[in-house]
Amino acid sequence: MAKTIARTLEAAGHLVRLTRVKDALKTQAEGDILFVGSPTRIGTMTGRTRKLLEHMDVGPWRGKPVVAFDTEAQELLKGSGGGAAAKIHDLAVSRGLTVHTPVLRVGVSRIKGPLSTGSEGLVEAYVKEFLRLA
Repeated sequence: MAKTIARTLEAAGHLVRLTRVKDALKTQAEGDILFVGSPTRIGTMTGRTRKLLEHMDVGPWRGKPVVAFDTEAQELLKGSGGGAAAKIHDLAVSRGLTVHTPVLRVGVSRIKGPLSTGSEGLVEAYVKEFLRLA
């Protein structure tokens, strides 16, 4: 999913640096837009994603758009109450960040993917709409 987001941003002329959360914990990210995502595990984000959001220096990101996204088993998406993306949104807002709504949620076919049929197109459309509004 992150690769589809990155590819869509690059096609729109943006320079993209795709970083795993475990690597982002070691450095300070910089840029004009921050996308933060996690698979939904037991209704919430991963511990690493939570740690990143709780400990990152949010100063450079104040006033810049932040986008929260997640994946979850396709059959659980509609009744899950928001999953990891909603938790990422709430934690980022509590830290004073400006988070785009609605959050991006995409179904996966199995626990760790692949993305459900048609999901790649949904991701591309979401990112294009975000860029149009930003």
